[in-house]
Amino acid sequence: MSCVVGALGRFRCACSATLTGMPKTLRALVRGFWALDRRIGGNRPPTRFERFAGRHPLAPAVAIGLLFLALIAAPPGTQTVDVEVGIVGGALLGLTYYLTAIYERARQRRLIRQGVWEPAPPS
Repeated sequence: MSCVVGALGRFRCACSATLTGMPKTLRALVRGFWALDRRIGGNRPPTRFERFAGRHPLAPAVAIGLLFLALIAAPPGTQTVDVEVGIVGGALLGLTYYLTAIYERARQRRLIRQGVWEPAPPS
């Protein structure tokens, strides 16, 4: 989290500066999203796998995409269409997981910023 001292000597974090620079509608959507997240348990400290996914969002996404491709394309007697479906399905599944991991990273940053959770150093 990068914090700066503003022109009037106020100490502000970059996260609050980006939220105040947004249009009102977008700001309301962001606040509503985080309110919904808190409502469904978003203030819980992350589990071990959630911490890993937040730190390395691409690794699990690629692994899940390749696993899906292997499950679809590996059985004997597969057609060319099966391989194409495996590639497209694996890419979409990997993208979905990647976006979920990016959300998890943002959630962890919010928990740190609010003082709800303090991460342990990676081991």
